[in-house]
Amino acid sequence: MEQAITFDSDGVEIAGILYSPDRPAAAGHPGVVLCQGMIGVKEFFWFPHIGRRLAELGHVALIWDFRGVGESGGEPGRLYPLEQANDIRNALTFLETRAEVDADRLALVGFSFGAGMVPYVAGIDERVRAAVSVVGWGDGRRWMRSVRRQGEWLDLLARIAEDRKARVGGAPSALMGPMGGILVGDPKTAAARGDIVKDIPHMDRPVATDYSLATAEKLIEFRPVEVVARISPRAILFIAAELDAVTPADDVVDMYDAARAPKDLWLIPGAGHYDVYLPDLRDAIFERTVAWLAEHMPA
Repeated sequence: MEQAITFDSDGVEIAGILYSPDRPAAAGHPGVVLCQGMIGVKEFFWFPHIGRRLAELGHVALIWDFRGVGESGGEPGRLYPLEQANDIRNALTFLETRAEVDADRLALVGFSFGAGMVPYVAGIDERVRAAVSVVGWGDGRRWMRSVRRQGEWLDLLARIAEDRKARVGGAPSALMGPMGGILVGDPKTAAARGDIVKDIPHMDRPVATDYSLATAEKLIEFRPVEVVARISPRAILFIAAELDAVTPADDVVDMYDAARAPKDLWLIPGAGHYDVYLPDLRDAIFERTVAWLAEHMPA
């Protein structure tokens, strides 16, 4: 069963789709909040497909638009990680209000940008019983620096400094341009992304999201790696792509090292960032995700 929903997050209306099993469970179903990549639109990158499959297996799954994106309210171009964390926590609270959900079995699953938010929220919110982070990031400064040449990095810092001064004077933060302003990638990665996304439903003409220099500043300051040790004794699975040029695998490995058991790491050999959305890897990741949830959120 699919249902369009909204929930309030600190005064911002967040739009989502809830996927529920057709048959009720006496003790309620586990609830899963799915956290999108930086593109932020709930229909992109197989999320409806994942939601439906989770519901078929007895989970209640929620996909949702980032604030300022898609059907959600909020300021366009503003993606501040601490606000995003509040949105994810309010999504968990929304699931708690649903009669069909077992509030003691809540999980987070995130991809790319969302895979950096998942470890952070799991570290600060004990309602998260299990988490899965797919091609994520753990240190905003390291991430943003690692995908840029030295001149590009220094230019970004200078632009942020000038933008900060303009904002103090009342000006809006300048937008960096669609996606690539923050998600700098090499030409090979950009070509791979184009080849992969054209075969994904809803993504024949994906709408890119412009984010602001203020967003870049907040991302640089954000470090999920600092809280992952607090997830234990709850469980987290990290999945990284060996040849990831968008969210480099070293950052994921460092998060895994900083986390405590129960934890696991799957470093996919020879894979790039967008390869995780190809059918074979997508299905393998889904199976590992379901197995992890079943192990750490048993009925």
